[in-house]
Amino acid sequence: MILGLPPPGPAGDCVPVDKVLSPVKPGQVETAPPELLLAQRELRQLHNTIQALRAELERVQASRDEAVQAAVATAQDEARQLRTTVASLRDELQALQAAKDAAVQAAVATGQDDARQLQGAIQKLRDEMERQRQDHATEQDKQTRAHQDEVRQLRGTIAGLREQLEKPHGR
Repeated sequence: MILGLPPPGPAGDCVPVDKVLSPVKPGQVETAPPELLLAQRELRQLHNTIQALRAELERVQASRDEAVQAAVATAQDEARQLRTTVASLRDELQALQAAKDAAVQAAVATGQDDARQLQGAIQKLRDEMERQRQDHATEQDKQTRAHQDEVRQLRGTIAGLREQLEKPHGR
């Protein structure tokens, strides 16, 4: 017998605590052996400790649950804020891309317009240069003919003068 408690049964069953620790009724004097009283006092203290530990465990679990709920709420709020930020940044990036595309298209259009204007100016200059070349060639031909005509006239004049000079001299 340990601490005044009967030994377990053959199947390892223990005697229920209620049978061993019967409460003292009012007006009844305790006549139990001191080992039993000590065991009962220790058992009450253990029950009180278990209840205190159970209450503390429930308080810790409730506190932990609150902390987990707060962490989940914080994480959800942060995720919502991040999704909002991502959407805002995506919109801003799309707006920047559209602005860039518009600027590129405007630059290409301006470049093409400048190229057309330059090609037109080049063609006008070529046409003017060709016209001037033809005018120059025409003027040169005209001057060459005039020069040849003048040379013929001068030769005719020289021949006429030679004849006049040779007639009086008799040649």
